[in-house]
Amino acid sequence: RLTFRQKLGWAVGAHGTSTMIGVLVTYLLIYMTDVLGIAAGVAGAIIFSARMYDLVTDPLMGYISDRTKTRWGRRRPYLLLGSFVCFIAFVALFNVPDIDSDTGMAFYAALLLVLFTTAYTIFNVPYLAMPAEMTDSYNERTSMMGYRVVFFTTANLGLFLGGALLLKTYGPEQGYAMMGWILGGFLLVSMLVAFYATGSAPRHDRSEVSHLSVWQQIALVADNKPFMIFLSVKLCQLIAQASSQAALIFFGIYVLQRSEELLLSFGTYFTVSTFVAIPLWTWAGKRFGKKPVYMTAAILYAIVMSSWMLSDSSEAQWIVNARIFGIGVAVTGILVMGFSILPDTMEYDRRRTGLNREGIYAGLYSTMEKAASGFGPLLFGTYLGSMGYVST
Repeated sequence: RLTFRQKLGWAVGAHGTSTMIGVLVTYLLIYMTDVLGIAAGVAGAIIFSARMYDLVTDPLMGYISDRTKTRWGRRRPYLLLGSFVCFIAFVALFNVPDIDSDTGMAFYAALLLVLFTTAYTIFNVPYLAMPAEMTDSYNERTSMMGYRVVFFTTANLGLFLGGALLLKTYGPEQGYAMMGWILGGFLLVSMLVAFYATGSAPRHDRSEVSHLSVWQQIALVADNKPFMIFLSVKLCQLIAQASSQAALIFFGIYVLQRSEELLLSFGTYFTVSTFVAIPLWTWAGKRFGKKPVYMTAAILYAIVMSSWMLSDSSEAQWIVNARIFGIGVAVTGILVMGFSILPDTMEYDRRRTGLNREGIYAGLYSTMEKAASGFGPLLFGTYLGSMGYVST
């Protein structure tokens, strides 16, 4: 069993990782089109291309962390390094200098995204690998992920509520610049807390990894059927979530005609519903098993999200708020169960092979996560471009 400090300390890092992935799918497309003046289709393609770069870097980072040996363990040195690189990349992304050339602006944005995604990889891949080596307990990992979802929620609160207030108060250009510094500051603090708080956490270096290359190890991962099923399910879910989240601001402005008000409601009611739902989903997972509870949450999410098709500008605000509350409840179930299933599949591999390859698994999961977060905006950006959306 882990101490409260160990579980909470590790989970705080999720505020930083969730802020980075959330800003990509929530704000980046509209920032690139309406502030930087990049065409919608081009912006979506840039985001997607930057994420495809992770197909190489994420598994490689996992391979490197698996083989690292320091007095801080295999993962924690990269948490410290990644904290500062993530902060620099986050601030730079939303403080772009004036560039007269459309091509030059698109190229500069692409370079920033490569830096951003590299920084995320350095921190997130070792971070995701830690739960499987911190504890052997099936239920303890569920508890850890409940804590993690708390900080996933605080990140969303900052993104939706804080971001909307900054944009409403200072306008798009200055608002995004301030968002980079303020949210980036919280991101840096949360990641450093995760590094320091996990100093006393157990590190179960049970066995040496094999002498196979990174690509040979990836090929062997395909034999882990539970992991491959889980990865396929999460890929479909995350593409759906990323594309709909990219559409959220556009939908609020042009369909509901409430612009930042929708983000304020989302930040408020999504947060409240998450804190209500975390203990319920955690109890249900221990009582009924993770898989059926995970499936229940996914079906609930699909039903609630489909109800947006009934919305228009005349819809009462309480209906919008109730829908957001329902989304929060469903997403919380998906996150708590999904996050806790991932280290279970890593533990399955260790018991099956006797090898410590948590980093490879974390790298492959992170690759899939970022590919989905890039493919979602690509889908929606392509759609906007095909319908004649005019940037700026």
